Amino acid sequence: MTKRAFFKVLSTPTFAAIILSISQAIAQGAALKTFYVAPNGNDSWTGTSADASGPDGPFATLERARDAVREFKKTLDADAVGEIVVSVAPGVYELNKQFEMTGDDSGTANARVRWESDVDSPATLVGGKYLAGAKKLDDAAILARLKEDVRDKIIAFDLKANGIEDLGTPDKGPELFFQGEATRVARYPNKGFIKITDLLRDGTNETDIRGTKGIKEGKFFFAEDEPTTWDDESEIWVDGYWFWDWSNQKHKVASIDAERKLMTLAEPWHHYGYRVGQWFYAFNVLRELDAPGEYYIDREKKALYFYPPSESWYDGDFLLTQTPTLLRLNGVSNVAWSGFDMLGALGTAIVGSGCVNVALADLNVSNCGGAGIYVDGVKCVVSGCELWNLGGSGITVAGGDRNQLISGENVIRENYVHNYGRTQRMYAPGVTTNGVGNRIAHNLVEDAPHMGMGFGGNDIVIEYNEIADVCQESNDAGAIYTGRNWTMRGNVLRGNYMHDIVGFEGRGCVGMYLDDMFSSASMEGNLYVNVTRASFIGGGRDCKIVDNVYIDCKPALHIDARALGWCADHADGWIQEAKEKGTISGIKYDQPPYSTRYPELASIFDEGKTPKAPEGNVISGNICVGGSWDVNKQGQWQGDSVEPAARPYLTFGDNYVADEGTDPGFVDADHGDYRLKPDSELVAKGYKSLTDEPMGLATERMRAKAAAVRAKKAK
Repeated sequence: MTKRAFFKVLSTPTFAAIILSISQAIAQGAALKTFYVAPNGNDSWTGTSADASGPDGPFATLERARDAVREFKKTLDADAVGEIVVSVAPGVYELNKQFEMTGDDSGTANARVRWESDVDSPATLVGGKYLAGAKKLDDAAILARLKEDVRDKIIAFDLKANGIEDLGTPDKGPELFFQGEATRVARYPNKGFIKITDLLRDGTNETDIRGTKGIKEGKFFFAEDEPTTWDDESEIWVDGYWFWDWSNQKHKVASIDAERKLMTLAEPWHHYGYRVGQWFYAFNVLRELDAPGEYYIDREKKALYFYPPSESWYDGDFLLTQTPTLLRLNGVSNVAWSGFDMLGALGTAIVGSGCVNVALADLNVSNCGGAGIYVDGVKCVVSGCELWNLGGSGITVAGGDRNQLISGENVIRENYVHNYGRTQRMYAPGVTTNGVGNRIAHNLVEDAPHMGMGFGGNDIVIEYNEIADVCQESNDAGAIYTGRNWTMRGNVLRGNYMHDIVGFEGRGCVGMYLDDMFSSASMEGNLYVNVTRASFIGGGRDCKIVDNVYIDCKPALHIDARALGWCADHADGWIQEAKEKGTISGIKYDQPPYSTRYPELASIFDEGKTPKAPEGNVISGNICVGGSWDVNKQGQWQGDSVEPAARPYLTFGDNYVADEGTDPGFVDADHGDYRLKPDSELVAKGYKSLTDEPMGLATERMRAKAAAVRAKKAK
């Protein structure tokens, strides 16, 4: 069976009805008033006509339309029903500052405000600056510092002449995008990393974390010759995984001793320290401007040098990120945004705070230095969006009251997030939710250096998503990750499809990662294909691993008893807090609503229980074909399956384990359909088949987007 077998996407009446209801909700109600905006509009017009031929017609700016909506709202009766619409025509709208909406721009439950553009011919909101005036680099002093074979290939821009003065710092400055694709600051090596070969020890700067030795100071040796040629560089930076594979940090380089091949980093040093064998790369190195798609910003001369990957280009092909945020929603309610292209933000494209019933639909968010969408609030929906070429995370929606267990009722649904985490390499998930009662469903997340999804809180549902080819640069990392809390309970991870997730250098990472005693999560009915440590319980309690299918996973299962060993300090702290304050992690765990909602938590210290042990975990009804289940063939624990100290506390039911090539009655394993046939022997024995609900994107429009991206990458 194929390693990259994509699960068959099915159409179901239930999901079709859901999508239809979303579309109706976005477009509900007759328009109470429609205002128009167009690139050839005029803010002195009334904005009530789309015809820009005059003497009246559309507005020219979003700000003027926003003001008109505010004025119109004053004329409405309190019981008005319908929508106030701002229709924005196709074209490019350069935002020199963020477009901000406040409570004054809200709609009501019966009269929502909707900002729309045509999804097939969208308006483009741009937070960057299109560079003009490209010419062949002719500065003799700069050319002399470049490698000889590229000197005739570099073009230059005068940034000051382009109206750009603030260039930030190399680790946080603007980024260049060429013909809609991300480029990168000149780096070494162009692919891969430099390895730390030894550490500079003086006997007082050593560190030891979990039996892993390193040094506290950023002083280490390397083997490569190339860094010894950087003596005339003005400001070299490095980004590395200095101690653990999941914790990177950018540093400015203080000095390089070329003779000893010793690099010294500027403080502050990495809080874990540095150790032999870890990896890093250097960037902002002018001499390393030697590969197509690389650029260098000369902050002294206020110039940008670029090695174009194509000989055919125009001024409009070069976009430098500038505006920190494109759209900011502060205290906004009953507002929808749909159909826009949004790009070029220096930071996060869309930021919402204190939002209620806000819908973001059918947006294309790309080419930003930070994240794509961040919203906190209640009853907010992000749906049908594509996000890519992001420096940080994709979509984050948070909301709900954990103390009172009041649901946020937020939804992240049917989005395609890919090629993110370009500059914030770690802990920038494609999709994240925090709070209570939020849902992540039918998203496709792929192609990233670290996490696919992250969550924290209570009663979170993560279902019917597809996650692929993430954790590319990290090990001990989760495609879906959460951790370190006894009180975050009631979470369900079901019907998800995860595949081709094996970690940096193929050394293994984790599929669903419940880290450091995270408890009371149910992993049920998921499909894993070629995923290492597919289902992971890191010492937690009251979790379920049931009715999953594992194909070629090595291993499928990991459960340990870390709180009885090396991780005991965290659990001891929670126990002490419970005795002294009557809380765990600040939560009154033995009082309503927690005591009634989660009785296992309220009784965690009852007689006969061992709080630090992985009690209450159930592993049953799973199907494992190929790879390995929970031990190696000799029946020994290898540190990546089920720890012997954990086994006495676990409840194992019937689980089917077979060698690769075995067919337990799958519908069509050769084409990635791992549902069970109704007449299979396993069904007769009580095993459940995978869901008929689509895993991943379910609408034709979004599936077509993903197919186009994958086809382009395959070339």
